[in-house]
Amino acid sequence: MRPGHKLTDDDRTDLADARSRCPDLDAVADLARGFAALVRHQGTGQHLDAWIERARNAGYPEVRGFAAGLISDRDAVVAGLTQPWSSGPVEGHVNRIKTIKRQMYGRADLDLLHKRVLATP
Repeated sequence: MRPGHKLTDDDRTDLADARSRCPDLDAVADLARGFAALVRHQGTGQHLDAWIERARNAGYPEVRGFAAGLISDRDAVVAGLTQPWSSGPVEGHVNRIKTIKRQMYGRADLDLLHKRVLATP
C-alpha cells in the first residue's frame, strides 16, 4: 500500500504483473489505494461519498461491509478526515499501559501497576 513513488522498480513491476493476472486484486487494490488517498490527504472529505458508492457497488462482501461501517458512522469518519488533530498520542499511551499490564499479569496488584505506569516516561 505504499504510494507509487515510494516503490522500487522491481516492486512496481511485480505489482503490475500481479494486478494484470488477477482482475479481483486489481479492483480491490484500486479501492484500497483510493481510501488510503482519502486518509493521507486530509481535506474536506468531499470524495468520501464517491468512494463509498464505488465500494458499495464492488463485488466483494468485505469491501461492501467496510463501506457500510463507514456509512453507519459517517460523521465520525468525516471528522477524522477533516480535523487537524489526532488521537495518536493517546492511543500510544494506552498501548504502553496495556503492555505493562500484560507483562505483570498474575504477578502483582494494582498498586504496583500504578507505580510502574507513573514511573515510566
